[in-house]
Amino acid sequence: MEPQEAFTYTYSLTAGNAPLQFFILVESEPDRSNHYTFSLSMKAGHVERAICKPVTMRLSMDPRRLDFSVFIFNPKTSLPAGCLYHLRVWLRTAGSDHRIFGENDLWVGKDPDFRSIGDASFAILRNATQDMLIYQAVVGRAHVSFIVRWRLVELGVYSLFLDYEAGGAGRTLFDNYQLRLDCEPQTVSFIIYSIPITSNPPGASHRVRFWLRTPPPSPSPASSVTSHSAESYIYQLLWKTDDFKVGGNLDFEALGHKLVMAVRDPNSPQSDRDMLSLHPGWRRSRLTPYIDRDAAGQHVDRQQ
Repeated sequence: MEPQEAFTYTYSLTAGNAPLQFFILVESEPDRSNHYTFSLSMKAGHVERAICKPVTMRLSMDPRRLDFSVFIFNPKTSLPAGCLYHLRVWLRTAGSDHRIFGENDLWVGKDPDFRSIGDASFAILRNATQDMLIYQAVVGRAHVSFIVRWRLVELGVYSLFLDYEAGGAGRTLFDNYQLRLDCEPQTVSFIIYSIPITSNPPGASHRVRFWLRTPPPSPSPASSVTSHSAESYIYQLLWKTDDFKVGGNLDFEALGHKLVMAVRDPNSPQSDRDMLSLHPGWRRSRLTPYIDRDAAGQHVDRQQ
């Protein structure tokens, strides 16, 4: 087995006054000669995160002498304005170009105008500890807590977790989102907001956006003070969903005359012990749902 080699290529650009760095990590595969794995990450402010899935390529050239074309462009208007980009990374080899990375949903910017999103409802930071922040919001008339947690993975690398809770119930929205920080986690803050979507019953469906923000990198202590006093920040969108189903006191009768509401059995819920007393030797176990997949093994949603 050959020893593993790794080389990092660094490219810089400015997107909407936000300085960005892109790192292309080229790692040899120890069990396959001349095969290399390419990984892409982006640093905005003080936070670096992975972009796109790694790609494996076979090279017959020196991996220390590669040339890449890294660029972004605005595909269309967006809210907040000037934050949405398409990202492309091409590998140039002896007159040939190979696209190895493409991201069509890169949201990043410096001091975007979030208030231009007229129907957005913003979460407010209510509590913060060394490794947890709690934001409170009203989503569809429901009082929702968004709970952000940090966990140290290794020096400078942290895992980020996001949960929500409303009325005593909740669940994880994402977990183990790894970030590399060149600052303390306490320097990082977040913008969380929801946008209502037309639904039946009204107030049941929302878009949720989760942005991370840090002060911009400063070349000198003097500029750091100036930047902080002006409250300037670099923002990047880490996570989003257009399918957040939470509401408060929803009127399910609004579904109309076709609605058929189930009635709970007066003897439920029953514990396993109750069921065993009624039916010795029997217990209800969880069934595994059938997942429809195509020939490539991808999940197919046929509920059109």
